[in-house]
Amino acid sequence: MIHPQLEGKIMTDFERTIKVLEGPWSTKAFPNGEETTKGVISRKITTLYEKDGYLCEEVVTREYRGDDYMDTSVNKRVLKLND
Repeated sequence: MIHPQLEGKIMTDFERTIKVLEGPWSTKAFPNGEETTKGVISRKITTLYEKDGYLCEEVVTREYRGDDYMDTSVNKRVLKLND
């Protein structure tokens, strides 16, 4: 079921640039504008987006190893959207 406020909307209706200055996203992962790593083994950001008529998913992972880290990203098409 589609939420009534989303009825008839398309993904580009929600397009905007947001500064990460407040809310759980910034306070949990980037307090004071810095990445916290104490006790963190890895961090993932999963983004769903529309591209060329498909719902796509991008997963970016950062794995921490001592004083270093390794980043990986995976992009995939999830399903074809209705036209």
